[in-house]
Amino acid sequence: MSTLQDLFKKEGAMLFQNESIALDRYYLEPYQDANDDDADSYDLSKIFETAPIKTKKHLDIIDIPFSLFHFFMDGSRRTYKIGDLVISGKKIYPVIAAQIRAGCARRHASKISKHTILAQNYLLISSSFNDVNFDVLKMRVRKCSHLAHPFMVEKYTFNKMKDSAPNNAAIAKSNSLMHRLEIDILTEMVKTKVLDTDKMLIVDGPLQFLAEDTGKDDFADLFYNVVGVSKSFDPNLSMSDRRGGPHIGAQILGLNYGERTPVFHKRNSRGREFGFWYLRIRHKYNVRNPLDGIIKVEKMATKEDKENGLDSDVVDNISLSLIAESIPTCHGKDDRWPNHLYPIYLTETMIKSTYASDVAFINQFQRDAF
Repeated sequence: MSTLQDLFKKEGAMLFQNESIALDRYYLEPYQDANDDDADSYDLSKIFETAPIKTKKHLDIIDIPFSLFHFFMDGSRRTYKIGDLVISGKKIYPVIAAQIRAGCARRHASKISKHTILAQNYLLISSSFNDVNFDVLKMRVRKCSHLAHPFMVEKYTFNKMKDSAPNNAAIAKSNSLMHRLEIDILTEMVKTKVLDTDKMLIVDGPLQFLAEDTGKDDFADLFYNVVGVSKSFDPNLSMSDRRGGPHIGAQILGLNYGERTPVFHKRNSRGREFGFWYLRIRHKYNVRNPLDGIIKVEKMATKEDKENGLDSDVVDNISLSLIAESIPTCHGKDDRWPNHLYPIYLTETMIKSTYASDVAFINQFQRDAF
């Protein structure tokens, strides 16, 4: 058997393996919506709902809470730099290993349990690596039967104009692979008709599936009963095209418990339109920081929504359901509890329990296992 270094050497590249680095400890994303496409167009001057409001709306919270949500989905990844690859003696790029996970939990008879989990592992190498040699490497890895944690080989593309470092490009690729798994889960859920208007799905984070978007109407149909909920978001999003315009973070500080903003408009580079709004799910006296207890909610617009905006009654019912989902908390278990929904916390915990340990996963790339 050979080492990973031997495999690359046979294909004309030198792999130097030093101490492996868990990248997620160093490349932290400040907000869940930080990966929004640069071409995304936000229009916070356009109220994108059927019954427009000016600044905020107080929701009538009922004594017996209800929720439209029965399903909860999250994606997760762990990335590691396992070495540097010198290609043709001219260029050097990091080689990244990744554990990719996506899963969905469901509520049934007041209990939350696993609906499905998908798991894949990857070795990510630069797109500068020769295509012919890359295909041979993929074939050899695929035939390897001695790996404790089998993986696939994919390329990442480093763009100097877009990515600050090759590591970031590899992490972005791992995010795309994670989103692909989430779309696979969602496609199967729609196919089996488990989702409905009273059995909706919460996706943890914004609906960032640009790379997976086919551009066809049936892709938008996947999201008919889906909302994205971000527990962290960019508070510096400008509410005006004018230089020096107010930031959304300053606007939403005035939200009290059970209040939401108007629905704002967003269009991505694919031409997909979204409505998004902010909702306070915690009392101010229960949190420390001003933005704690506020979440960002996003829903893809249907053909009917594009002209008049999202139905305000639907937005209110979704908001009331999210307030109901916030009643149990993960206080003491997760520092993000003010903005975290407990079913999403459970889904996240379920997914992370499937990871191999960092040591076990990384060590296989250093052994004679190929």
